[in-house]
Amino acid sequence: MQQSEGKRALACAFGAVVLMGLYGWIQNSVLFPRFAEFFPVGRELDTAVRALLYIGVALAAGNRPGILDAKTIAAASVIATASSAALIYASVVLQSAIMATAGIVFFEIGHIWIVVFYGLAICLLPTPRHTAIAAAFGMVASNLLEQAIGILPLEAGMTAIATLPLVALALSWIPASQHLARMQHASTPSDLEIAHPSAFLKPTHALFACILVFSIASGYALTLNEVDNAPNRSPLEWAVLFAVAVAIVLARKPGGEDALFSFSALLVIAGFLAAPFTFDSNAPMANALLRIGRNCFDILLWMTVAAIGKQNPFALLVALGIANAVRALGTIVGAIAGHTANDFVSLGGQEAHFITACALFVFIAFLWLGFRKFSFEETINGVESPEITTQHSTHEDSFEEKCAQIGAAHGLTERETEIFLCMARGRNVGFIQEHFVISRNTVKTHVKRIYKKLDVHSQQELIDLAESSAAPESQRV
Repeated sequence: MQQSEGKRALACAFGAVVLMGLYGWIQNSVLFPRFAEFFPVGRELDTAVRALLYIGVALAAGNRPGILDAKTIAAASVIATASSAALIYASVVLQSAIMATAGIVFFEIGHIWIVVFYGLAICLLPTPRHTAIAAAFGMVASNLLEQAIGILPLEAGMTAIATLPLVALALSWIPASQHLARMQHASTPSDLEIAHPSAFLKPTHALFACILVFSIASGYALTLNEVDNAPNRSPLEWAVLFAVAVAIVLARKPGGEDALFSFSALLVIAGFLAAPFTFDSNAPMANALLRIGRNCFDILLWMTVAAIGKQNPFALLVALGIANAVRALGTIVGAIAGHTANDFVSLGGQEAHFITACALFVFIAFLWLGFRKFSFEETINGVESPEITTQHSTHEDSFEEKCAQIGAAHGLTERETEIFLCMARGRNVGFIQEHFVISRNTVKTHVKRIYKKLDVHSQQELIDLAESSAAPESQRV
């Protein structure tokens, strides 16, 4: 039964990757080239809107998960997507920047929830390797379909934009809706993070800085040597991705995330090195190398997201929102650099070479200085699972007395001892805040001091300490 569910989850994840790839391709090959005629900042505006919306997702998931109702989200996504198709079509026909802006906003509202639902669904996959297989082969299939279909007319592109999200949402509906239902009835991740700091990735985590750097390279590849305002594509990109997918299938040992990261970085470096040789010919070699490096990094990113979701489902949407917001911001920076290089090439100057050299230097310097000791495998394995345990002792008075003794032995204040007792009983931050009528920041300060004095790092360790100390002598090991 479990094997059957695993195969079904793998097929759904593969299908969702294909659909998301086609969705992005239509956006870059059908939508933005037509916007360039009357709304040249359309791509950058779209990416900025995406970043803001993902920040909203992270904030909502972290502080107000109760508002994330699956049915409401799905309905809003469908309505927004259909509205975006109508608005974008009308904006192109009427050459209206205002309608194009509205279409972009609705487009991204629909798009982000496809990514969110997929991020929730891949947690059903048995291992990170299965996630990598679904992502890699999905990207290969999407790439081949793009080449087979060719450039779509506007009407066909808008029809695809209106229908593809429906299929993607349907594929991810069951696991995503179940996950969101659990989140609605649990403590907020921001509260859980206070008691379980090791179970969450902070916005300052090196992972997000790494996403930013690779996204800059991705944005540069999107706009460098554009052909008719569309990305310069190579028909052989799928072959390298297929080789990566086969290597993942044949890999017998678990892990391999750091090796894939190194391979991605080498491809990006090669793409920057090749870029100056393509300025006069518009050859797609540099774009292909940068894009393949980005795709390999995307496979790695989905592996990381799925692993985080498995370890701590409550951290998934927060991490996914931050990651995609950072990715969008990096894409804007890279796209502007690519446009600037194109402008200088057309003027016959050497500035384009200088921009590419600077981008390459920053990329290598950032990896060398910031990521020599960074490990994706350690990041994945370092996310703990917050086990919220409720205390059910039949000797309540004895348990309270033992907690008081622990507090006195470790120098806890009276209020800290009271909060320690609540946490030892499995109470969350929201309960403590309401019970003692204090602010969330005050609770956070008390918890940090309690952890430091008790030399623990999570609420589960605190509970284990209280239980072992409160257990009768005959029950201790």
